[in-house]
Parts: sequence; structure tokens; C-alpha cells
Amino acid sequence: LTVLGGPLRGQRFRLAAAGAQIGKSKGVVLFPDDPFVSPLHASLTTRDGKLFVRDEDSTSGVYVSINGQETISANSYFCAGLRLFRYVGPLDPAPPTGGGRVTVHGAPVPPNQVHYVVEEVLLGNRPGRALLTAGPILTVGQTKCDLSFPTDEGLAPRHCELSPMPTGAMVRDLSGGLGTYVRINGERQLKPGDRVRVGQQTLQVELLG
Repeated sequence: LTVLGGPLRGQRFRLAAAGAQIGKSKGVVLFPDDPFVSPLHASLTTRDGKLFVRDEDSTSGVYVSINGQETISANSYFCAGLRLFRYVGPLDPAPPTGGGRVTVHGAPVPPNQVHYVVEEVLLGNRPGRALLTAGPILTVGQTKCDLSFPTDEGLAPRHCELSPMPTGAMVRDLSGGLGTYVRINGERQLKPGDRVRVGQQTLQVELLG
């Protein structure tokens, strides 16, 4: 593993044949000064010549780069540059009104459209900007996107896009090598060139075997 981004950029870790553990204080690959790394954050294991990463119930999660595009479900997290997002999913139907019912007042939503929500997640798992849209594509990037962050140097001008689907949403990486990452649930296979985000660190798999 090579650290591509973060305070320990450039450092390399040689994995044993059985794999390794990643954490703040437990394991072989240690990041003791990273405030977003759990004591035991993730495990790397090998089976049948393949490498797998597993989230060990970490606080901040484990993120893996997507290869082109990937489908995510509602309430899934993805990140680009320094930004973290949650695909909330389709907007809940409006409650019925009339018939003597008292309903909480709010802004109207155009009828006969499927609206979905993407939310920025701030430090400490606090909600940031939320975007409600019925458009076929939502874009994220540095400039001229639905969610734009001009000061984030880790973002491409048009970094990634999200399209709603009946079973979730499709995330497409348009970053030109900077990377778009999705949070894994449980375990995921890694291939040479894949990148893993653990806390502030970005790790790249360089060699298997």
C-alpha cells in the first residue's frame, strides 16, 4: 500500500501474505495522529490470491474508489475531494390534507415528479447543504455544477454525477484520476490501482501476489 494523500503521503506499507490491520493503535498500518481513524479501523485479508478490505465498525467508515460508475442505495455515503455526501433517496410522499386533518406547513413540491435528495455531510456528521431535485442528473465539482465548491482543490471542475434509479442511484466518476469514493458495507474486494480512504489517508493498492 502507498499513501497517496494525507499527512503521511509517500509512505509505503508492505503487506504480509495474510494481510494486515489498519488503525490508530491496533494493527500494522498505523495512523496514530489521524483524528478520524478508529483504534481498529479496517482489515486487509487475502483469500485465493485476492485482496479484501473490511470495515471494522469504524466511526468514519472506509471508502473505496469507484471504477467508472457504481450503483448506491438510499442513505449511502460517497465522497469527492474534501467533501462527503449522503444520497438520501427519493423524497417521501406529502401527507394527505383536508378532511379535518392538521398538517405541518411547509413549501409546496411540484406534483407528478420524482424528487430525490443529496445532502452534504459536515464534520461531526452534521447536515450541510441539501439539494432536492427532479432532474435526471445531479453534478458535483469545483465550478458550474449543482453542488459547486470553488475552493476545494481536490475536485475537478465537473468531478462526478449522480443519476436516480428505481433501486438507488448511479454515481459516475468524471474526475480524470482524482477519484470518487463510496463507503463500503462490510467487505469489498480490491484490485491493483484501487484506492482506499481511511480517515485523512488515501491508500493505493500497488501490487498483489
